[in-house]
Amino acid sequence: MSSQRILLVIQNDESDPPHLAGQWLQEIGYELRVIRAFAGEPIPQQIDDEITALMPLGGHMGAMDDHVAPWLAAERALLADAIARDIPILGICLGAQLLGIAGGGVVTRAARGEIGIYRIEPTFDAANDPVFDIPFGTSAAQWHEDEISTLPPNATRLAQSENCNNQIFKIGRAIYGVQFHPEADLSIVAGWESEPDNAFTTVGKKTVLPEVEAAQAELALFWKPVIQRWGELASDVRGTN
Repeated sequence: MSSQRILLVIQNDESDPPHLAGQWLQEIGYELRVIRAFAGEPIPQQIDDEITALMPLGGHMGAMDDHVAPWLAAERALLADAIARDIPILGICLGAQLLGIAGGGVVTRAARGEIGIYRIEPTFDAANDPVFDIPFGTSAAQWHEDEISTLPPNATRLAQSENCNNQIFKIGRAIYGVQFHPEADLSIVAGWESEPDNAFTTVGKKTVLPEVEAAQAELALFWKPVIQRWGELASDVRGTN
């Protein structure tokens, strides 16, 4: 294992780069290696020993839409291998859904999608978690119409929202899935809204930009140390400095 901290990022959609989450992890010494899967860059079959952690990102497609995004099968296989080897992962939105399926869970269309700023509530188990011990009523930026309706058998639910039971879950020592978008700020959300996907057109909102703009400073202030805590935990688990 290398002493260098290396984050392997899988970017599933041109409009959803690692952005804030990537910047925050770079601040604590991570090098980002981004696989632009949306552009045809190949997904490896296995995580190299030098990689500290893996971050699969969001996208407009569904987690089983292999006909739309043919690399998803390889991505699910890579995540399943990483789960089996307890390699640290932070799956974001679609990435969390792919992680859930790779671990044996189920993803379905949510009864109500979430677009904009929503409050999430920690479960009892979150109080003992080294990363996501978050207060009640924490704000998060959401953009999804699907959800992980059944968690993997060995997963622990750490947070929920009014419309989504599984906002945060954990597998192993440092494998997490988050349904929301800690990496997104107003510029990212504005891009999503300018090219609306099905999630946005069916949620019944004309715009979410004012609520995102009003919340983005608070979101960054809160989620930066959380993401960095995950980065530190991932480094400890993998034995990097």
